[in-house]
Order: sequence, then C-alpha cells, then structure tokens
Amino acid sequence: MIAKFLSLPVALVLAGTAAPQPLEGEKPVTKMYDVSRLLNEMAKTQKAPDADTVIKLLFEAIPQLRPGEIDADGPRVIERENGQLEVSAPADLHAEIKDLLAALERLHDLMIDVKTEVIELDTAAFEKYQKALPKVGRGKAGSPVAFVTGEGFEEHRPDAAEQKALEDATKILKAGRVVQTSSGRFANGRESTLAARLTASNFSNPGGNADTAQFIKEGFKLTGLPIASADRRSMRLKLTEQSVAFVRVKRAAVGEVGGQPIVAQATETEDLGATGSTVVADGGAAIFRLAYAPKDKVWVVVVKPKIIVPAEGAEPKNGG
Repeated sequence: MIAKFLSLPVALVLAGTAAPQPLEGEKPVTKMYDVSRLLNEMAKTQKAPDADTVIKLLFEAIPQLRPGEIDADGPRVIERENGQLEVSAPADLHAEIKDLLAALERLHDLMIDVKTEVIELDTAAFEKYQKALPKVGRGKAGSPVAFVTGEGFEEHRPDAAEQKALEDATKILKAGRVVQTSSGRFANGRESTLAARLTASNFSNPGGNADTAQFIKEGFKLTGLPIASADRRSMRLKLTEQSVAFVRVKRAAVGEVGGQPIVAQATETEDLGATGSTVVADGGAAIFRLAYAPKDKVWVVVVKPKIIVPAEGAEPKNGG
C-alpha cells in the first residue's frame, strides 16, 4: 500500500518536474546506500518489509533506474548484506536517490493532529445531506466514508453549482446535534483510536457471584491509520469502526431453591462496524457514518487531520 501511495508524490516533490533523462553514454557511478534504518521504520507499519519494498519504491519514483534486459547496459540496483543497496547509475540520478531515501525516512518523523466531531442527525436529515453533496468527493456506494476533501477534490475547482451543493450539505450537518468532540496527536503510520464512546451498564445475575461486578459496554470506537504522502499535501486514511449494540437480556431457568425458581440471565449484544479507506487533503475532512447510533438516528464522525512536523517547530504543513 505504501509503495503505491508514495511513488507519484515522491517523484513530483523531489524533481518538481519530470525527472531528467540520463545523458547517452554518461559513465555510471557506483554508490552504496544504507536503507536499514528505513526498513526498521517501515516495519512499524508494514509486515516484514524487505529490500524489495525499497527497490520497488526507487523504480516507481525514478523510472530511469529501471534496467532493461538482464544482459543490457544501464543502471543497476544490487541488494547487498545488512540493508545495503549498491546502485550504479549516472551522477544526476544519485542525487535523486539520496533525496528520495531521505524523504521516506522523514515520513516516519511526522505527527498527525486529528480533530473529531460526532454529530447526530435524524434519518431524514442524513438522507437529505447525502443528496445535497457534490459528486466530487462523495464516497463510493456501500462505503462508510460519506464525503472527503482529498482525492480528486483539491485538484478540481468546483463550479458555482458544486460550491452551492457543498454549502447546503454543510448547513445540514451543522444543524445536527454535537454528541462529543475530541482531539489528539498521533504518530504517522500508526493505528490509533481517534474517537470512542462506550457506555458501561451494570446488570445482575441471580446465579452468579454477587461480589463480582458485571457490566456490559455499548457504543462505538473509531480507529484510524493515517499515512502522510511524501510531499505532505495529503494522507491515506484508513478508518475502522468497532462497535457494540445491546440487543436484549436472555433469561433461563436453571433450577430452584425452596420451591423458588432460579433464573439466570445473560446479555445479548451485536457487533457492528465497517472499514473505509480514502485520501484526505492536509487540513481537509472525512465524513464517516457509524453503523452504531440510537434508534431512528444517524451518527457521523467528522475527522479533520493535519500533518505536523516537530523538527520544524510543530507547525502544520498545509499545502506542503
């Protein structure tokens, strides 16, 4: 996932324009690159990354590094021991390789500030909200992500009709009841809980131990996995809901004492939730519809992430 997401932004942010073509006949230069630290950082967000992961990133971001036939002359990337890569390529490409690897390492030093707002709408208001949304940024059918300012949106300049639609949808959302708000700072590439509301309720069981507290929790928990793009203009955001809804109390006779029946009871709950993934512009927002909500109501979570660079004074890097 990270390779696919980072390749194009990395190439654009480092080169500014299309990368220069190596001069014909230019003598290749051989250099060694230690990518062990990068692999260690990537291991925090991926399962067992290896040198192949980094090589793929290099080939996707710098196409001139891709060799032709096996026995043909041209750039060469050779995997060595202990996280070392031996690269033979024209000198100008080495400058790009160095910048690319440095940019990838910096991605793991970023932090993500996330503000969330849980808003309650009635069913009719939510349906009206969905119909009012402009097509650009609207979530796919079946996805819990209802709307996002990110993929395809920041490059698209909305016309008057789209702008009016967005304003109308925003008014509907703002008219809803704010259930709760929260904020936090999270590591880039680490899954964290962005918002949660779990109500604990006590219940008694005549057949159980009276000294043991028995309770159930009902509500939602929304976790998020943000991964910033190399140019720090946007991020891939994976949102997952893990919710529990109370269904009923089940009772059953288990015997009797002194002619009085003993009735045991147990709670029955339902696991709810879904996962949605999207691209959000830095400082933008994603609207996530929760599967959990009170009867005849819809709860949505407005997730607003911003990229923070601690090494640069902890200032948000809006727009790169």
